Amino acid sequence: MSKLISLAEAKTGDRYTIAELTCDNTQQLLGMGLRPGAVITVLHRSDRGAVMVALASSRFCINHELAQDIWLKAIDPVEANLRTAPIGARLRIVGYAPTHPGYKRKLLAMGLTPGTEVEVIRHAPLGDPTDIKVRGFHLTLRKDEADALKVSPL
Repeated sequence: MSKLISLAEAKTGDRYTIAELTCDNTQQLLGMGLRPGAVITVLHRSDRGAVMVALASSRFCINHELAQDIWLKAIDPVEANLRTAPIGARLRIVGYAPTHPGYKRKLLAMGLTPGTEVEVIRHAPLGDPTDIKVRGFHLTLRKDEADALKVSPL
């Protein structure tokens, strides 16, 4: 099992899964969607100041004291997902998920072959679709299509 770290210690630019909330005002965090299991990206952090995080298309600024009570588990870069990748992320396609065999032929026809580099351009507000740039053109993928791709960060 990975070691848990507090949000106050998290590295800028890294992605984490919220593992545990140990603060008194948990209800406020839950209302914002910051709950165990949620995937966040740390956008900015200072040593004694606030931490800015991204959760889907929302951005939150959390004070240092509260950040010390939010416990995170680092996401292994190999577990990268096209739909949850931050905007501007450059990824390489490494294969296809075995749970979505029907999409493989369609993805191959769109030029999404193993070894191809893609860049995340934007995510729709509800996460569907995801706009990527591949081989010099823009391509929009639905949730199931994006989930069928296995990617790793460059």
